[in-house]
Amino acid sequence: MCRCMKLPVHIRNGRGGVQAFCPDLPGCSASAANEPEALRLLRARVDEYFSSRSPVVPGTRVIHLEV
Repeated sequence: MCRCMKLPVHIRNGRGGVQAFCPDLPGCSASAANEPEALRLLRARVDEYFSSRSPVVPGTRVIHLEV
């Protein structure tokens, strides 16, 4: 079973290329000459976002809030 998450991605065409960003993940954006390349780079940024979670500071309690 695949546990997938769908995130909205905003794509903006501009002078010099395409910008793709994920508003739900602060700092996850990418720019490239074309849309497929911008999306490829954005996917790498999203993967990095989820794999580089900050370590928990000792004495901190972590809870998960369901929304």
